[in-house]
Amino acid sequence: MKISLNWLNDYLTEKIDNDKLVENYNLKSQEVEGLYPLVEASKLTIGYVRTCQAHENADKLSVCQVDVGEKTLQIICGAPNVDKGQKVIVALPGAVLPGNFKIKKAKIRGVESNGMICSLSEIGVADFDKKETGIYVLDGDAEIGKDPLKYMGLDDTVLELDLTANRPDLLSMRGVAYDVKAMFDVDIKFNKPEVKREKAEEEINIFTETKDASVYYGQIIKDIKIKESPYWLKSRLLASGIRPVNNVVDITNYVMLEYSQPLHAFDFAKINSNKIIVRKAYKNESIITLDNIKRKLLESDIVITDGEKPIALAGVMGGEETEVSDSTKAILLESAVFDPISVRKTSKRLALKSESSSRFEKGLNYELTLEALNRACELLVKLADARIVGEPSFFNNAKKIKQQFTLNLEKLNTVTGYNFDKELVKNILRRLDFDYKLKDNEFIVNVPSRRVNFESYQDVIEEIVRIHGYDKIPITLPTTPTLGKLTEKQQFKRDLRNYFTGLGFFETNTYTLTNKEKATKYDNSQKSLVKIMNPITTDREYLQHSLIPSLIDVLAYNEARKINDVFLFEIGKSYTKENEIELISGLLHGRYNYSLWQKELNYADFYLAKGIIESLFKNLKIYDYKFKVPEKELVNLHPGISTEIYIEDEKIGWLGKIHPEEEKNLEIKDIFAFELEIDKVFESHNKANRNFQEIVKFPSVSRDIAIVVNKEIPATELIETINNISNNSLKSIEVFDVYEGDKLSNDKKSIALTLVFENKEKTLETNDVEKMLKRIIKALNEEHNATLRQ
Repeated sequence: MKISLNWLNDYLTEKIDNDKLVENYNLKSQEVEGLYPLVEASKLTIGYVRTCQAHENADKLSVCQVDVGEKTLQIICGAPNVDKGQKVIVALPGAVLPGNFKIKKAKIRGVESNGMICSLSEIGVADFDKKETGIYVLDGDAEIGKDPLKYMGLDDTVLELDLTANRPDLLSMRGVAYDVKAMFDVDIKFNKPEVKREKAEEEINIFTETKDASVYYGQIIKDIKIKESPYWLKSRLLASGIRPVNNVVDITNYVMLEYSQPLHAFDFAKINSNKIIVRKAYKNESIITLDNIKRKLLESDIVITDGEKPIALAGVMGGEETEVSDSTKAILLESAVFDPISVRKTSKRLALKSESSSRFEKGLNYELTLEALNRACELLVKLADARIVGEPSFFNNAKKIKQQFTLNLEKLNTVTGYNFDKELVKNILRRLDFDYKLKDNEFIVNVPSRRVNFESYQDVIEEIVRIHGYDKIPITLPTTPTLGKLTEKQQFKRDLRNYFTGLGFFETNTYTLTNKEKATKYDNSQKSLVKIMNPITTDREYLQHSLIPSLIDVLAYNEARKINDVFLFEIGKSYTKENEIELISGLLHGRYNYSLWQKELNYADFYLAKGIIESLFKNLKIYDYKFKVPEKELVNLHPGISTEIYIEDEKIGWLGKIHPEEEKNLEIKDIFAFELEIDKVFESHNKANRNFQEIVKFPSVSRDIAIVVNKEIPATELIETINNISNNSLKSIEVFDVYEGDKLSNDKKSIALTLVFENKEKTLETNDVEKMLKRIIKALNEEHNATLRQ
């Protein structure tokens, strides 16, 4: 919300220092995003062009003699519209214009120039008058030698607030004035609009057929003259972030900013009916809106009709058919209250967000609907020479909501930890303009309708505390019966983070919301989708099933910026309608642990990813894990370079290379990824024996064997068989070689294993080891038809 401080000071009986205003807003109300002058320019004055002659050395330049009050300056000007007899904005030598543009005396084509005649864009307010074609020519009553910014109302300062959702009252200048009154305990004054209405020449009847339109006033206004708005009105709109258009549009915008009540003007001659009906749209109904786009309506949309067809989308945008133009002579001015949820749904669906719709969405003060209309009528009479014809037609079905809350003084002090007394609370409620009755130690507080969204006495406490000052509330530490520490699950996730960052991975934190395609991209089974009700965009419409698509987006972002070695991981959740599953996902691409001086090139591959997962399990004391060939191809993974991961015969994740087609689409090769279910890994980790073990005093014995088996038999099955028949002396099994070649038949392969034996009680003898080897080879032969390679 941008606030014109000149406008705000019109309501206050005493001026507030700007720095104190910023300080108090930051401490007691809303965060201040900025405080800045509307026009950042210095040494400007109003000049009068006495003579204007062509430059002798340049066809498009003029030599002007400009009276600036105390003296006459010669200024070279290149604007096509400069002429004698004009009153203009002059930047004197030494002036600084927006963009740190400094004005100096200079010679232009051999002729001296002492300043610059300015256009609006050169002083930073191009939107002040869109009809400008060169320098800006001031009105005839401008006083020579005076400040043009003050004359035009541009000598203003803008206070920009970042409003929270619970303060829609600050979307109006009157609401801001009430807030300043409470913070600084100053008086404010508002003038009640005065409207002289003529006898009605014709009437218009207004009805509603929907409960989503609670209040509607329509006023016929005739003999309107469409023209430029006065300087003061244009400057205040500009300070508030709204571009001036013409007097009628500007007045409706001005009243919206003043009262937070949106207004809409229909060209009365184009309505072609003596009645207005507010209703829900019919099935397959449509309207061409002011932006010349045909909009298909839903039956949930509120429309304003001429009794037959829609002429406006309630609270969102008017219809092109009844648009006010330069030839308009009579209008029907609308001031209404519509259902916030309905307006929000329509504006979001049609992507028609505006200052008006945002105010409807947050809720309006129905008590000001008629007063805002009257204020607009008052201004139209003054600025558009209009006649107000008859009383407004209306319906008013608003249910008066009594916001009355009982606040016990003891409760207030218990909640805040501060000793508020009755006089202090009474003073604060007075400053807030909250009516109250005091009974014993209880305040019965009536919150005015301008402060919507109060739900309980807690909201009243918050108001009292913020006006008194949050900084005055004592700081206390919460009392707790236990020492603060991480839970086992939290510590486990921290250990996971430390493990991967220690290996050179970077942790990401991506969006949980995605589109439908990405949400299901790595689903290997049917899963339900969770769709949110009001997505910001269609790309953020569904909750994710896998983190991998988001990690691939991060990879693509880095690749586009020539960062080719990318190792990422993320801890997040997979969402379905039935449950939420916490995941840790990773992505590997490019060189790993690259050393320039050692000239070692270790590129990410399947075995690097597999080794990282195996090392993780060993760190977590999880040994009963397996990598299994999937029974069916994993979705969007390479069919020959992917595996499923099991712990104790329960699937806990997968690992593999991204499918070649996907890599082709991304134009990135050799992407490897993994995804594990954290809860299942955590459960296995908790089961693991993490006790200290005595160091074995006796030496271990290792033996290498090469086993010939059919190609389709994985090494994990051989290792499982060996573990099943071995005694406690077998310490570890490692695969160190796989061979396929001329010395073996086409359907065979050789797998070389290192077996390490160890006994805690004695030194193993050769005979003991040989006996165990014979048992192992026999079991492999019986289970897998394996033979010892000679």
